[in-house]
Amino acid sequence: MALWGVLLAQALLWVILVRLHWAIRREEAPWEECVGKIRSALLRSVNGEEEQAELRIHRYAPVVDRMIAVHFSEEGSDTFTRWLLLRWKIKEGLRPYWIRWGHLLIAFGIAVWFLHGLRMDIGFEPLRRTPCDPRLLWVWLGYSMVLAWKLVKLQGQLERVQRALLLPRREE
Repeated sequence: MALWGVLLAQALLWVILVRLHWAIRREEAPWEECVGKIRSALLRSVNGEEEQAELRIHRYAPVVDRMIAVHFSEEGSDTFTRWLLLRWKIKEGLRPYWIRWGHLLIAFGIAVWFLHGLRMDIGFEPLRRTPCDPRLLWVWLGYSMVLAWKLVKLQGQLERVQRALLLPRREE
């Protein structure tokens, strides 16, 4: 029964990790196009209003769209206030992914703990002949670290969007 429980826990870990992967992938935007259009719309004196109107309705990624909406709704406030609001939007947008990732790591620890108990009870060789092979969990942990790196990279890209919204520069 414990073997089936560990097998079910491993399957759930993989399913939730894949769901987290797809959720992070939805947040990926064409970053060069996004930052370029933002800079172009904010720096142009000719046709700048049309580009800004297009920028307001363009859909890149959910967090980027919320940042652009906040930027245009707070257009009259000073730069520091907008910087704080955009920073808050970045943190607010990424927090659910980090929380889900943390819960996955806690569940990984629990599954490893139960697997270690099974290894103590029935030995290591019978486990390697079952779908509860512990090596699958280490592959899972490796990919969860890749997802953490993607989250850090996503945060860096969102900070680029924030800089483009607040202080657009011609060359970067």
